[in-house]
Amino acid sequence: MEKDKYLNISRPNRNCLLCGGSLVEIQKHPSILVDSQEEMVLRKDFCHKCWEKLDNKDYFSYWITRRIAPDPHRKLSKKERDSLLLRLFESLCQKTDEKSVYILFYLSHLLMRYKVFAWKGSRVTPEAPETQTSEKTMLIFENKLTGEEIQIPDQDLDGEKIAESKKEIDGYLNNNLPEEFSEESTNNINRLLKN
Repeated sequence: MEKDKYLNISRPNRNCLLCGGSLVEIQKHPSILVDSQEEMVLRKDFCHKCWEKLDNKDYFSYWITRRIAPDPHRKLSKKERDSLLLRLFESLCQKTDEKSVYILFYLSHLLMRYKVFAWKGSRVTPEAPETQTSEKTMLIFENKLTGEEIQIPDQDLDGEKIAESKKEIDGYLNNNLPEEFSEESTNNINRLLKN
């Protein structure tokens, strides 16, 4: 196999390509390499049942992939947590629905607690005439990583909304737990968080 093709082989699939079942949980499964039309090598991973049912086993390399069982007690490092929270924050900045705005409010305070954001104060801004309200309070934060000023609409404290926001954020962190960070990702995060 040519070196360029070898370097571009994809990482293992998390799910079987036929049935969609989790391959991470079974820990051992068949994997193959096949030539594609674009002169690339494709990696394909299957569960044992689907491998037995597979009609076309046209491959040039076959092996049993062994996975290390994920640690159920693995926790995010501070850098991983902060990186994921920033990603969530950026995605919520695009939304205007009431639930997202409240989560954004809660998240901005969380990022301030984790020293990613710095508190700069509040500002009262005039509303547009068509909204029939005269002013709106905005909370001002500074992203310590980029120096960017961030304005978040102030919200009334509400225990139920805070609990719901915390649940949403915890769910996001648990569902986006990285299997591993590449060395490049880790270096980028380290560089950003040194400030």
